[in-house]
Amino acid sequence: MPSLLAVAVSVALLLPLAATGAEPFPSDSPEHQALTTASESLGDPDFTLREEYWKGTITLSTGRAVRLQFFKRNHYRLFLGAAPASLPRGAKLHLHLFDAENTEVATASGEPGEAAVALNFENTLGTGLYLVLMRIEAPPSPLIGEDVPAVLFYGWK
Repeated sequence: MPSLLAVAVSVALLLPLAATGAEPFPSDSPEHQALTTASESLGDPDFTLREEYWKGTITLSTGRAVRLQFFKRNHYRLFLGAAPASLPRGAKLHLHLFDAENTEVATASGEPGEAAVALNFENTLGTGLYLVLMRIEAPPSPLIGEDVPAVLFYGWK
């Protein structure tokens, strides 16, 4: 049974859609993929999902990077989701986290063909800006130049 927090977060994420008359995220959307991967965290009453999230496209040849501020002593969970129909066959999602000195401090890789990946990061290093690199590793294909719709959700406890 979902916790009250998980229900509240789900409602908060879906309210903007309800106001426009749109349906909740379709099962083939990047948001659905990321939130499905986050479902275990959403059931944790100590976990706070940030309502604002990154949405855009990831180029298969270069990836995408965003900067996020993380605070010391928090446990962060990041969830990258991609549109399954846009992923080349056998593609793998990757998340890399770099500190201010450009040292990789955490990484996570999905399984080939999965449309979402989660990264857990226990911040014992310090408060500051971190670079999150999102990339998609794809086998050689004529689609290598295509952009893949994607989202990045994150939260902490």
